[in-house]
Amino acid sequence: MTRLSKQPDEASTIAVLRAFSDENRRTMLELVATKELSAGEIAGHFTVTRQAVSQHLRVLKEAGLVEERRAGRNRLYRTRADGIEILHQYFNDLWSNSLALAKEIAEEAESDTHGDSDHGGDESASHGKGMPL
Repeated sequence: MTRLSKQPDEASTIAVLRAFSDENRRTMLELVATKELSAGEIAGHFTVTRQAVSQHLRVLKEAGLVEERRAGRNRLYRTRADGIEILHQYFNDLWSNSLALAKEIAEEAESDTHGDSDHGGDESASHGKGMPL
């Protein structure tokens, strides 16, 4: 089996995947994927405390998935293309390697199938000059 290609910065990939593993953080990423939102606007979509939302946003920011911009008293969040690219590359590599493995398995199965039918024909021919047993 082919190993996933190593990312340029494996620590960044691990941080991104850990941040992405939480359902609330994935939802936050979806919210800020199309427009910049304040922490308060993001918090309005959740039943968890604002402090919990702030902690989730900090994890996303430290992983490089979102960036923060100050506008007066507000902190505005939006996705970072570089962070999302790490996710894209990881899943693209995973998908490519899975397809390669599937192809390898299919080719082995096809080879086994052709080998069995050839072998089976030889067995019957060697018993009693082609006559059934």
